[in-house]
Amino acid sequence: MDVEFVEHLKTQWLAMIDALEDPLVLIDENFNIRRQNLAYVEKAINPTQLDLKEFKGKKCFEVYAGRNAPCPDCKVANARQQGQKTSWTSTELFAGRDVEVRVLPNVDIDDSNALIVVHYRDITQQRALHESLARADKLAALGKLAGGVAHEINSPLAGIMAFAQMALREMSKDDPHLEDMKEIEAAAQKCKLIVEGLLGFARQDSPESVEPYDIVENIQATIRLARAMLRKEKIELRLDLPPKPVYIEGSKGRFSQVILNLITNAIYAMRDGGGELEIVLTELADAVQIKVRDSGCGIPPHIQRKIFDPFFTTKPVGEGTGLGLAISYSIVTQHRGTISVQSSEGVGTTFNVTVPKLRFTS
Repeated sequence: MDVEFVEHLKTQWLAMIDALEDPLVLIDENFNIRRQNLAYVEKAINPTQLDLKEFKGKKCFEVYAGRNAPCPDCKVANARQQGQKTSWTSTELFAGRDVEVRVLPNVDIDDSNALIVVHYRDITQQRALHESLARADKLAALGKLAGGVAHEINSPLAGIMAFAQMALREMSKDDPHLEDMKEIEAAAQKCKLIVEGLLGFARQDSPESVEPYDIVENIQATIRLARAMLRKEKIELRLDLPPKPVYIEGSKGRFSQVILNLITNAIYAMRDGGGELEIVLTELADAVQIKVRDSGCGIPPHIQRKIFDPFFTTKPVGEGTGLGLAISYSIVTQHRGTISVQSSEGVGTTFNVTVPKLRFTS
């Protein structure tokens, strides 16, 4: 075969591989890089320190993941020994990113040793989308269930509360059963709050009113409701809100519930020793972003994906129903927005709420 033709084919193949957005690398059994595409260089931990040609001979875990040893979840060596293709999802390569790693071992080229092809694909957004769709299905199914259960419980609960209050009015202060009856009433009140939460959760698909409203005023009004709790827990409040009205469209009362839920969760996270709560509203081109940041205990990484699931709570029994964030997620979705969380244990938690901004045309 003509050498010039072979070189031409080689150039074409290399151009095709460099056009891929996913990083590809060819390594030997000792993790030394033999070849890589441009995406591998661009997405490496510190690409500015090395020229494209200088990657050759370097360890893949050094230049790509910034480590001095193979990644803890690396299965390249096992794949090579078994001679089989393998894949896995890594959370160790880059903080906050999910990367699918695919390995094709024992690739024969003009070399004495067979090499290994490693393909990386960032699936963070894909996984988030799948989780969002799964959560939406779960919310819809549980919403119908919650509505039915709440309506069934409401009638007997109303009777318990009515009779308990009647009995309390007729009891004297010396009645030996007075405290017991107070406990019954208090327990019924707690059940009432849970039922109201269930009903609110069941109504997630149909907000009671949709209208334009000033989100800045909405946040300020909600904060006024929470100031007493903030003072009680010795929490310092920092506000960064625009000096002018910013309008969005939706249910004013329900969005206020989202802000109050996030503030209440932040207070709970800082209940031991106080802290700092920061609420920042930023205007983007077509949206409004609200950050609610606390300096509390933080959320462990392994449960951050679950916090918007209905009935999931880290609070002790009797202190939380696990519906607050699920309802908040639903309300934000009704506003055609998104809600997400970033958290570090011992540092604090930030909730990000983004909703479309309403534009008025003259």
